[in-house]
Amino acid sequence: MNKAIKVTVLVLGVLLVLNGVLNIIDDSRVLTYDITTILAGLGFILLSQWKNK
Repeated sequence: MNKAIKVTVLVLGVLLVLNGVLNIIDDSRVLTYDITTILAGLGFILLSQWKNK
């Protein structure tokens, strides 16, 4: 994977996790959307750390 693509995917993952966490803090309740956003963000972060062999 290209370095620019890795950085872009990592930034996208961090923003998704941040969106989910801040939405939980803002609403004071956990919705399905929040959990999905956090899990998608973690998936993008893991994808950006994947090493191609």
